[in-house]
Amino acid sequence: MEKSQKRQVAHKVRINDILKGEYIKEEGEWVPNYIKIADKNVSRVNLMAVVVSKENLENTNYQILLIDDGSGKISVRSFEEGANFDKISIGDFVMVIGRPREYFNEKYIVTEILKKIEDPSWVEVRKLELNKSKPIIEKSTPQAETTEPKHNRENTEAKEEDINSRIFELIKEIDTGEGADTQEVITKSEIGGAESIITKLLEQGEVFEIKPGRLKILE
Repeated sequence: MEKSQKRQVAHKVRINDILKGEYIKEEGEWVPNYIKIADKNVSRVNLMAVVVSKENLENTNYQILLIDDGSGKISVRSFEEGANFDKISIGDFVMVIGRPREYFNEKYIVTEILKKIEDPSWVEVRKLELNKSKPIIEKSTPQAETTEPKHNRENTEAKEEDINSRIFELIKEIDTGEGADTQEVITKSEIGGAESIITKLLEQGEVFEIKPGRLKILE
C-alpha cells in the first residue's frame, strides 16, 4: 500500500527568517526538507509581500517572481503552467504558500499557491500579526541604560511621527500608479536625512520599493 505524506503546516514567517535560517536537507522519500527557524522545522511557508520583479523564461514553463515584505527579498519560482503567474504584475501584493528550497546557497520558494491580494490592508494585518510575537530570528544587542527625561523622549517620538507622516503624504501625492520616485520624495520633503528615514521605513515594512527607486505605501 502506498504511503501518503502528511500535509505540513504553512508557517506565517518573515522573508528575513527564511534567509537567515539554516536549510536542512533530509534523506528519505517521505521526509521533507526544511528551514530551521529558532525551534521550528519549517517545510512550508505562508508569505504576504509585494512583487518587485517578474521573469518568464522563453519556451519554458519556468517563471520567477521576486517579492519583498519589508524584511527582505526572495524569489518565488514555478516549474508548471497554471500557477497564476500570468495574472500577477509588478507592484501587486500577493500571498504565497510554498516550500523553501536552496540551490548553491541561494534560498527560494517553490510555489504551491499564488494569489493576488486585492485589498493590500491584509498585508498590514499580517505585519501586525508577526509583530505581536517576538521575531523568530533577531540579533540581540545590549540596551544601554538611558537617563533621558520622559518628556524629551515623547517630543522626539512626536517629531519622528510628523516626519514619517510627511514622507507618507509625499509618496501618496507623487505616486500615480507606478510608485513615487525616491529622489523626488527626498527633494520635495526638504527634510534633512530624508534618505536615511526612507531606508528605515523600508526596513520596517512601512514603505515598499516596487522597483529600484520607486516607492509605494499601503492604502
